[in-house]
Amino acid sequence: SQNRAIAGFSVGGGQTLNIGLTNTDKFAYVCAYAPYPETEEFRKNFSNYAPDAEKMNKQLKLFTLSVGTEDFLFESVKKNIAMFKEKGLKPVSYIVDGGHTWMNCKQYLATTLPQLFK
Repeated sequence: SQNRAIAGFSVGGGQTLNIGLTNTDKFAYVCAYAPYPETEEFRKNFSNYAPDAEKMNKQLKLFTLSVGTEDFLFESVKKNIAMFKEKGLKPVSYIVDGGHTWMNCKQYLATTLPQLFK
């Protein structure tokens, strides 16, 4: 698990959170790029989310949430960053200009990839 990462953009970013944060024994790096949270699975996993934050913070070498200020998901990503912090987790947020685009996804990748497996 110390050498395993999961990352995704948009719906894949939501799946990254669903899979990565419910399996921190398997993933040390969880990077969600403009994650789409409006799914039944996301609501089921996180509506009453009570993680063992101390344990998860030790297991997660990197936990990021990235989004553009013009992205239609900007407000929901900000809300989820706040929710995870409120639960005691330590997500790193990357907020950039721009929308829900491949150009922004490339920027998120360029920011997080060099931090993996260090």
